[in-house]
Amino acid sequence: MKFRLTKKQREKNRINYQQFKDYEDNHSVEKFNSLDKVKIYLKSKGYRYDSAFNFKEDRYMLWKNRKNTWLKVYSAKDFLNKTTMEQGTVWNIEQIQGE
Repeated sequence: MKFRLTKKQREKNRINYQQFKDYEDNHSVEKFNSLDKVKIYLKSKGYRYDSAFNFKEDRYMLWKNRKNTWLKVYSAKDFLNKTTMEQGTVWNIEQIQGE
C-alpha cells in the first residue's frame, strides 16, 4: 500500500527544499589542500590580501576585491580528499557579508 503526501505536506517540503538551496547557494565553501593554491586562485579572481588573525592552530585571513566583497580564508583539520581517509590541514574560502 502506497502512501501519498497531502498537498499541505508537499508544499511544506517544497518550501524546506527551497530554504536549503538558498542557504547552500549563499554559503558555498571552497576547499583547497595548500595555502599556495588558495593564493593563486584568489589573485586570479582579482582579490587582494587585507589582514590575518592567527591564534595557535586557528588561522584566518581576509581578502578583498574592488567590488568590496570580502572573503574569509581559514584553516581546518579535515579530510584531504573525498576518496581517502587521510586528514590534514584544509584551507576553506567563505564569502562574508560586508557593509
